[in-house]
Amino acid sequence: MKSSGLMREKIQYRLVLCGHKAVEAGAVCLVLMVQGHLAEITLAHLAIASRTGLLAVSPALVLTFTHYARHFANRWVASLFFGVCTFLADLVIHPSHYPGAYTEAALTGMGAFLFSIVLSFTPVGKRIDGLAEAFLFSHDAKPASQD
Repeated sequence: MKSSGLMREKIQYRLVLCGHKAVEAGAVCLVLMVQGHLAEITLAHLAIASRTGLLAVSPALVLTFTHYARHFANRWVASLFFGVCTFLADLVIHPSHYPGAYTEAALTGMGAFLFSIVLSFTPVGKRIDGLAEAFLFSHDAKPASQD
């Protein structure tokens, strides 16, 4: 039964990762795209930010199917990885609205990292981190010896 509980938590984490982290990246991207002028948000902006968020979370989702997923239990590692993925996603999805080809992507990546860290200290973030802990335990791991 423990094995099925861990599997359920892993699935829940993957679902939360897809939704929650995609929204984090998308929200930061959206605010930076309109340069803080929230009244200027259009459906086109929302579509671009959504694509950025989904692309940013894709590598993390793939990693949850590998043994490297255990690193997502550490909020700092998870947020840093997510920030880098958000930088790359923003770079691929649309050109910068700021001077410099990489400026907006860099700001979006840093913003996603900071947003992820801040949210990890909230009750919802702590619950997500708790789900990520399921990746720390392998169902085929042997218990430590009692020497």
